[in-house]
Amino acid sequence: MEPIEVTRRGFVGGALAAAVLSGTRHQSQLAASQDQSRLNLYWGDLHNHNAVGYATGTLERSIDVAREHLDFFAFTGHASWHDMPKMPGDRHMKWVNGFEVHSNHWPKTRRMIHEANTADFVALLGYEWHSSIFGDYCMIFPEDHPELFLPDHVEKLLDFADENNCLAIPHHVGYKQGWRGANFDHFRASTSPVVEVFSEHGCTETDRAPFPMIRHSIGGRSTANTIVPQLTKGMRFGFVASSDNHRGFPGAYGEGVVGVWAKDLSRASLFEAIRSRRTYAATGDRIALEVSLNGRPMGSDVAKTADREIDIRVEAQDSIAMIELIRNGQTIQRHFPEDHASTLKLPGRAKCRVQYGWGPWAALDLGRTCQWDLSLRLDKGRFLQATPCFQSGPYEEEMRDRLRAVSERELHLQSFTSRVQCYAEDPTKAVVCEIEGGPDSMLTLQLRQPVEQTVATRLGDLVEDNVVTFTGVFTSESFIVNRLVGPTEYAAKVRWTDRRPNADADWYYVRVTQHNGQLAWSSPIWVG
Repeated sequence: MEPIEVTRRGFVGGALAAAVLSGTRHQSQLAASQDQSRLNLYWGDLHNHNAVGYATGTLERSIDVAREHLDFFAFTGHASWHDMPKMPGDRHMKWVNGFEVHSNHWPKTRRMIHEANTADFVALLGYEWHSSIFGDYCMIFPEDHPELFLPDHVEKLLDFADENNCLAIPHHVGYKQGWRGANFDHFRASTSPVVEVFSEHGCTETDRAPFPMIRHSIGGRSTANTIVPQLTKGMRFGFVASSDNHRGFPGAYGEGVVGVWAKDLSRASLFEAIRSRRTYAATGDRIALEVSLNGRPMGSDVAKTADREIDIRVEAQDSIAMIELIRNGQTIQRHFPEDHASTLKLPGRAKCRVQYGWGPWAALDLGRTCQWDLSLRLDKGRFLQATPCFQSGPYEEEMRDRLRAVSERELHLQSFTSRVQCYAEDPTKAVVCEIEGGPDSMLTLQLRQPVEQTVATRLGDLVEDNVVTFTGVFTSESFIVNRLVGPTEYAAKVRWTDRRPNADADWYYVRVTQHNGQLAWSSPIWVG
């Protein structure tokens, strides 16, 4: 069979999207009654770095990686830190030299970002402004912009953003003020309609949220600087997550990605959606999440009303542990899909995660990078969707993770793993396949690298058990074909009602937790 054309989203002319869940696949249902123009779900990264600054990897690599598995990205190179302290041993020169690199590269950056835009991929121009006193902002432009504006005060920066229709997105806000945590005294909703709630730094929802900020030297979370206290004060902003990756790998798995409900995949539509706060944050797995209140989508301001009907639709990438409704910072409802799940019956649809990596301890085989070349074939069934979970480590400038659809029954994966430089000490990568088949449908993995090996299993057997396979002797790389996850485990629709006749103003958001620890947070909806 001749290879067929592949796009990143859904079936297009019979082609399988071997990349991400997004627009063509997921269209809004809950808000359709209020907005007759159907919204599509797109995935991106609005905060990431490379060697155009003081990180690692070329901008060419960043663009190539982003195109492989995202719908859009903004490159936000390190640009300035006007109140940077002098550090022992002249360590501050790392930042000084990086800013010079970024400034010198700015004309080429603008050209490369402009040229990266295609009919099915959006690249946005941006940069990052640091401040010890005011916190850090990602400045993102709707179009090309010649000026690299680097003031010494946040009010000047936000005035510039207002004048140029630019987004100024605060990030890693939960650090202590004075140590590059956000200074919310200067918060401006017009320029910062969304705030980063999760990145590779950790989660800043509250000081008790999962994913504490432990990977950097800026310290732990400051309670008063986390997200919920700001919403409690009356500030209104939506949620995003982005990687803040420093290896030229936008959208790196586990480091943060943003879902945007937009009318189409264009810079104008993405900016309209972000300004309308139709965004949500996800840690890694592309959890499709839609929330509405009285028919209005996430991010909305709803007029004062006593009766609130909250509709939630989730399609996760693994089994859902819990869906929570948070009102004014407190959880008021919880739904546990497993309490209502039924045993998976085939023939039907299911999701299967193929995870690969592990391998020798770094101390025993320092520097080993394992190459993977394998095909996944499904007999008497078909692949409906394949979503990569590619983490950023190890850093390799020339190597790429590639996932391609040969047909509805065959996927081809080329990838690489290592314990060296692996993110969060996880030396694995994965592909989540949505499949359709019967109990006798055969899923076959044929390896060409790191060894010649073939493993086949019936879908009926994967209902109850997984398949663990090693590629050699003890501590060699291995892979797992995980148990199937059925629709009643990975998908849910929930409706909650909340009657508040005496409330002047409330705000709500939804948090989704998968059993594997991956999360998503919807942007809030405000009533009153």
